[in-house]
Amino acid sequence: MAEHLSLSKVEQFKTASHALRFPLVEEMAQDTTHLSEAAAQILKFHGSYQQDDRDQRKALVAAGKEPHYSCMIRIKIPGGDLTAEQYLTVDGLADQYANGTLRITTRQNIQLHCILKKNLKATLHKVNECLLTTLAGCGDVERNVLACPAPFVDEGHTQVQAAAHALAVALCPKTRAYHEIWMDGEQVAPREAGAEEEPLYGKMYLPRKFKTAIAFPGDNCVDVLTNDIALIAVLSPEGRHEGFTICVGGGMGMNHADPKTYPRLATPMGFVLPEDLVAIVEAIVKTQRDHGDRTNRKHARMKYLVEERGIDWFRQQVEEWWGHPVAPVRPMPPFTVQSHLGWHSQGNGRDVLGVFVENGR
Repeated sequence: MAEHLSLSKVEQFKTASHALRFPLVEEMAQDTTHLSEAAAQILKFHGSYQQDDRDQRKALVAAGKEPHYSCMIRIKIPGGDLTAEQYLTVDGLADQYANGTLRITTRQNIQLHCILKKNLKATLHKVNECLLTTLAGCGDVERNVLACPAPFVDEGHTQVQAAAHALAVALCPKTRAYHEIWMDGEQVAPREAGAEEEPLYGKMYLPRKFKTAIAFPGDNCVDVLTNDIALIAVLSPEGRHEGFTICVGGGMGMNHADPKTYPRLATPMGFVLPEDLVAIVEAIVKTQRDHGDRTNRKHARMKYLVEERGIDWFRQQVEEWWGHPVAPVRPMPPFTVQSHLGWHSQGNGRDVLGVFVENGR
């Protein structure tokens, strides 16, 4: 009991959610303008934040009225790989249910803003119909997996895109709650039933959000070392993909009023072959799951675990979960940041145009 009380409020919400269902499923069925705090926290795992109009907030409160609530949804685009048909679908949703704008983020997501609660299910349903998803776009799980979005057709870029998609699938929550609530799936399991199994995350998921990115030697367009897991492709002199250098414990978030929080670049941990990538990344996630701070969310990111326990201790935990020794780090060439703007050869006789989108809108 004492251990339960020491958990942060968000941890208690997750524990009681029955694999991200309650109280969200109950409150989505109610004719209300907004969700409770607990339901709004669980909604994040489904890829949406509940917000209110800050410009109207003071005037509405002064008039004795409730805030003007709406939701933002975050659509994950692993590796930045989006078809024209998918883009047009999302563009249409911006006019139909949102505020007429798309926001393209630095983490290769597309966000729609100002969606009313009553329109949330219809919006998410149409997102999924075009084979996109918002599941785990927010929340204490692996977020979107980044990779260089430039559509070059050489072996290195092709393999990295494949790795980003494989990781996105492997690290996505396995709960059926998302399809039950938004896609009219099978009936939601009753609250008293046994908790649905999450083989990677467990019933409390991760202590905090978790981010992964993949970069190329010399091309750091994804700002790779600022991620919880930073993967740098290792290429032979002929351009053949040999594997990945793994760095862990990056993150730029901090609270200027709290000197115990700080930004940190990921620390090199080892090297992994392409066929072992998913397994070792899952071992890293499990290490953070079991040892990350669940009492103080400002201290919950994996960067604090790596910094305070040390890379040798962290590597040992990963090896125990993975069941193999982690190979030594390969030398990494200096990074540059490629914008990929303008015209470039794809490598197959065609050209590709990188377009600047001001403020991501």
